[in-house]
Amino acid sequence: MKIRTILFLLVSLAASANVASAADTLEVIGPDDAPADAVKVDIAKMKYAPATIEVEEGGVVLWTNNDAMPHNVQISEPFKIVGNMLRAGQHMAIRFNKAGEYPYTCTPHPFMKGGVKVKPKG
Repeated sequence: MKIRTILFLLVSLAASANVASAADTLEVIGPDDAPADAVKVDIAKMKYAPATIEVEEGGVVLWTNNDAMPHNVQISEPFKIVGNMLRAGQHMAIRFNKAGEYPYTCTPHPFMKGGVKVKPKG
């Protein structure tokens, strides 16, 4: 009887964890999962272009490194996300699920700065 109760609790917790992840403020998604209407940011000449962008809640931003030098995307506020180092031609995608402002930098090149403004849907 106790084992059934424990299994039930574990299954319930796992199910609720999946529900919570769908409501995350920021979701790192696979670049191949980025929708066709994702906002694209090029990383070139040691800059993000465009440096600041605007999306609606649920929008996806897709960064592409076009430099020979590796770069990444680090969002520090309100949550910390540090993307993997991207070599030339590699991508990173993030879905922004909550309105707000999300400044970001390149970890090894902190002078590289950008920002995503997320508007409420509707």
